[in-house]
Order: sequence, then C-alpha cells, then structure tokens
Amino acid sequence: MFQSKWITHPSAVFSDNRIYLFRKKFTLTEKPCKASLNISAEARYKLYVNGIRASFGPCRSSGEEKYYDTLDIAHCLKAGENEIICEVLQLADNSDMTKPCAVYGVRRSGNMLLAMELVCGETVIRTDDSWECAVSPCAEFARHTDYATGAMFEENYRAGTPEWVRAKVVADVHSPRDKKYPWGIVNPMFVIPRRIPMLYQKEVPFTDSGDGYFIADELTFGFPVFTFEGRGTAKIMYAESFGSGAGKKDRLDRSLSFDGVYDVVTVDGELTFEPFWYRCARIIRVETEGDVRLTGLTFTEVGYPLTYPDNCDFGSEADNRLWQISVSTLMRCMQESYEDCPYYEQLQYAMDTSLQMLFNYQLTDDDALARKAIRDFRLSQRADGLLSSRYPTVEPQFIPSFSFYYIFMVAEHYKRFGDISLVRENLRAIDGVLEWFDGQIDETGLLTETMYWDFIDWAATWRAGEVSTGGDCHMAIASAMYVYFLRLSAGLAGLCGRTGTADEYRTRAAAVAKAIEKNCWDEERGLYADDLNHTYFSQHMQVWCTLAGIADHARTRRIMENAIDLGTKCTFAYAYFWFRALEAAGLYSETEKMMDRLRGLIDLNCSTIPETPDAPRSECHAWGAIAIYEFAAVVLGVRTVSAAEKKLTVAPRIDGRTYAKGTVYTGCGKVWVNWKIEDGEFILHVESEAGSHKTITLPNGESFCTDDGVVDCRVKL
Repeated sequence: MFQSKWITHPSAVFSDNRIYLFRKKFTLTEKPCKASLNISAEARYKLYVNGIRASFGPCRSSGEEKYYDTLDIAHCLKAGENEIICEVLQLADNSDMTKPCAVYGVRRSGNMLLAMELVCGETVIRTDDSWECAVSPCAEFARHTDYATGAMFEENYRAGTPEWVRAKVVADVHSPRDKKYPWGIVNPMFVIPRRIPMLYQKEVPFTDSGDGYFIADELTFGFPVFTFEGRGTAKIMYAESFGSGAGKKDRLDRSLSFDGVYDVVTVDGELTFEPFWYRCARIIRVETEGDVRLTGLTFTEVGYPLTYPDNCDFGSEADNRLWQISVSTLMRCMQESYEDCPYYEQLQYAMDTSLQMLFNYQLTDDDALARKAIRDFRLSQRADGLLSSRYPTVEPQFIPSFSFYYIFMVAEHYKRFGDISLVRENLRAIDGVLEWFDGQIDETGLLTETMYWDFIDWAATWRAGEVSTGGDCHMAIASAMYVYFLRLSAGLAGLCGRTGTADEYRTRAAAVAKAIEKNCWDEERGLYADDLNHTYFSQHMQVWCTLAGIADHARTRRIMENAIDLGTKCTFAYAYFWFRALEAAGLYSETEKMMDRLRGLIDLNCSTIPETPDAPRSECHAWGAIAIYEFAAVVLGVRTVSAAEKKLTVAPRIDGRTYAKGTVYTGCGKVWVNWKIEDGEFILHVESEAGSHKTITLPNGESFCTDDGVVDCRVKL
C-alpha cells in the first residue's frame, strides 16, 4: 500500500511547462540489502539517488488510470548521509491552448506534484513538508515546429543555483484498493501499481569520428550525458541517419545532409547536461561557439526489458543480420507502451501495436506490455464505439480502420495465451467498434468515407495513405476489412458463449461480402476493385478479400496472382497481411520480393527497419519487423493453433536454405527446432513441452501428429 503525501512547490503556477526539483537528505547506519520505493508524479519524474539515475516515470497512463512505480534502490544507497533529488516535469493542462507542448503521450492535469515512499529497514522516508523544492534554473523548453515530435527539447540550458524552499503538502495519496469511495465520488489523485516491469538501463557507446559527429553501431533511445568546459554555447543535434528520408541511400554516407532535433546549451565554466526527456539517435553532432570543449559523452539506453532467443540461425548471414535488425527495431519501439517510432511521435498506434505484439509473441511469453496496450485502447473508446487510433494521448486522433486492429490484438492474444477472461472483458468494446462501422453502411451495402482520416497504408500511389477512389465515397477496402473482423469477432463471441451475437456478426459479414461481390468484382481484370467504377485496383483489396473469405478458394489464387504486379502495392506496414494472403493462395514464394527489399537494408547500413520502403520519414518503425514472424513461423515453421488446447503446428519451409535452427515461443511453452538437409535428406529435430499436441508437416507433404516432447524424423527430398 502506498501511504504518503502529494507535495508541490508553494509558488507553482497551474498549467505551466516547467521542471521543478525536490530534495531530501537522510542518514543510514549501514548500507541496506533492500530499499523499497514507491513513487509517482504529475506529469513525469527523474529520480537521482546519491547522483545515480535510479528511475524515471511514472509508467505512461491513460486518462482513466494513473500509475505509481515500485523499485528497489538499495544499490544506490550507502551508510551515512544520503541524498535524493527528484526532477518533476509539469505539463500544461490538456485544454490550455496558450501553452502547447509536443509531449502528446503523457497524461497532464496542469498540476506539479510528487509522491514518494521509501522503506529501508526501520527507516521510512515519505514526501511531506520536510522536503525542499525549487524551480529548476537550468531549462527553457522549445518545440521545434518543423518536426512532428513527441519529445521536449531544451532551448537554453545553463547552469544555475536552485532557490530551495520548503515543500507544500497538497493531499494524501490514495488508491482505489484502499477503501470505498465516499458517496461514489472518485478521488482524481488515486494511483495504482504499474502494469509492466520497470524499463532497463544500459550504457551504449558512441564513437567520436573526430569531426564533431558521434556515431553508434545501432539506433538507440535513452538519456545522453554531456560534459563541457569553457565559455560559449553548444548546439547538440540528434539524428537517425545522414540524409533525412534517405530512402535507398547509405545511412552513414557523409555526403548526405545532416539535420535533426537539437538542444542548445550555454557553457560558463564546467557543465554537465542531461536532457530531461529521452533522446533518440544513431548520430549526434555537437557544434560549438566560443571557447567550448566537449570533455565527455555517455549514453544510457532505456527500453522494455524484452528477452529474446540468442540461439537462432536462419541459414544465411543476410537473414541472421535481418533478424537482428528486426529485433532491434522492435526493442527500440517498446518502452512504457508500444511506439510507432522512437524519434518522432513516440505514440502507441493501434495498427503498429497489433503487429508489434505479434512479433513480441514470437520472442518471449511475456505479454505484460501487450495486455496493457489492449487495456489502453479499450479505455480510449468513445460513446459512439470508435476507438482512438493512438492512445494514451492528449490529442485525440481517429483513423477508423485502426479500430479493427484492436480486435486483431484480442484475437491473437487469445490464440497465443488462451486467456478467455481477457476476451470477455473486451467483448463489449469490440461490439461498440462493430456497431460504429455498421452505422457507416449505405444502400450499396458498403462502408462510406468518414469525417476522419481514412488511412489504409502508405502506398506510393495514394495521397496521405487514403485509398484512391476517383470521387467515389465508398470504402471497398475497409468494407472487406469489416467482413474479416466481423468473422473474427464472431469466433471470439462464440468462445464466450454469446452464440446469438456470433450469429449476428456472421450475418452482417455475409451481407457485406455479398455487396462487395456485386459492386467490386471485375471479371475481366480478375480482381476486386477499390471503387465502384472499377478504376482503381490495389494489392490491399485482394489481401482482405482473400483473408476474409470473400473470394472463394478457386478465385483466391487468381486474384493474388493478378495482384503481384499491381502498381498500388503493400508497404512494409502491410507485409504480414500480404504474406498471409499469398500463403493462403499457395504463392508464398512471392514474399521473397519484399524480403529482398528488407535484406537490401543491410547494404544501406540500416540498423533498424524504416517506416516505408522508398521515402521513409522514420528510420525505426516496428510494423516492418516482419522477419521476426516469418523466420520463426515459416522458416522454423512453428505456429500456435490454440494455446487453450495446447495445439501447435511445425511445418518448416526450405526455400533454398540448407539448415535453420532456433527457439520460438508459442503460448504452449517454447519450442526448439533444428533442421538441416544432408545427403538429399531433410532431418528435423523438435523439442517442446510434453503434452503439447503438434501437427508436424515435412517438406515432401507428409504430415503426422504427436504429443511427444522430443521428435526426430527424416525424409528423402
């Protein structure tokens, strides 16, 4: 139980963008073995114990829930006098348009508050009016308006002496688990334990190139620390690569332009600078004016503590490198939530998140961040049923098709973990989403354009990711998606015994599928059109007509064959669905075209997967980390059919390889696969938890079922 006081500065002004400092000194008779700390703040904090950065937070929360963090800080403490200093970021209230701030992903009330409780043996330290506080004299925040970024940058950081005063107590810390709310009135100051582990911290090196640039082996995300001497100013620039939006250029090509977000520091003597907010960079440039010398640079990378198998080998140096790049991309996009990109928005978008979760599941059975993400999106639901396309956020945005991916999240989680309770608690939100879409159908039986951003994919032929329809207001691709997700939702409702709801969803799906067949099928082209005039055709439409079962089995192969050379192509963001549709049509070998584009990133010195293939805005976008899924589920061949029933399939694909091995997580325990081709024989070794029911399919088409924990087999090719 968290028992403490919320404290503030007695002169804090409501709805400011500002940093405050809090300080407490105390004495310990000996170095402790354990020191449990609970801490929360409005809006963010960074905690230093005896000069060591101990933690930062609190965990990113939604508008309905506020978290506190719990950690052990014994390693930071010592016998004798100890000092806690906590920086607290105050952000302007959501509704205060006079004080904009780019940090959209952090809850903000306009208040400046800190609450802390440290239990160290018999010593208990709690925030109260014995603490000292001060306005930070160092930072002035600026938003670089030419960047759509989710961070805060420091315009004129300088050394200064804090003016310490006694802190002011505001209120008690409350938790909804403590006691009933009097008269049912919710205390807005309540906090609950964070739902995910604390983020990791580790040092990563930046190499001094000798000409003002410092370069890391991989893109990283975290806290840089700079030390300066002299007098003058330093401009510190952070970039993902040389040449913003480099496309098919070498990311380390010095002939390209260098541009990035930046901090400006004023140096007068010796100065240590650590920005309050995270920085994302692979390249850092320091430009100085006057007599200023950079004497030190360290970088602490932070991220979700994702563990992943390190024993994988996919049969080629290129694929092993692509696997590592993909894993690095995913890890850079996993913080206190899944993020679209660490350099720009740093926001949890539903489409991105649904794919990141899928890739996450291949690497570990840790679903804490996934469960939090599903909950976040459920809490974003409006009264009309539509979900926010990104959440948590203080700037609402709606991309209607992104609400479909929330359903995908719930369905994939059940497949992987078999948790029916999670399905049940999300069914009401799923029903709201589907009801909203049902209200967008007109007399044609198809969905129509909305007042929001009708984004589908960053296809090169589309403007702003919206489908070309030539003025036709009907959304054929979204209609096909609606059929797919109605049928997926019917399965979820059926699992929970809601057979009537399941039947209703299937009836709706059949009606929309019929309307698509009537209005969009083009027999001459052998394709489904994106518009009623049959002017526009995309790979995306064929994907969803295949996956939704709108195209019958015979037609599936025809439309997917015809889709391969269409001008409107799926980007990295759509790779997973494009690949599944090709697979369903028996055309999986066609996935190599996109996989080769991903392999080509290696020669471009990419350390992460960019947002789009040709003109990327972001160099790190984990919706393109498709190799994680394909190498585990297709090359090694391991897929979960149903964790609830402990059913798996193991069906490795050769595709020119001579061997592959690795561990895959399944929700039914981890599975180790090692296969090779030797003297014309395919030799397979599988290790899994005993009792998991496996259907094993060999490259020659032979198939058998087994519950054995260890399986060895071979077959002539």
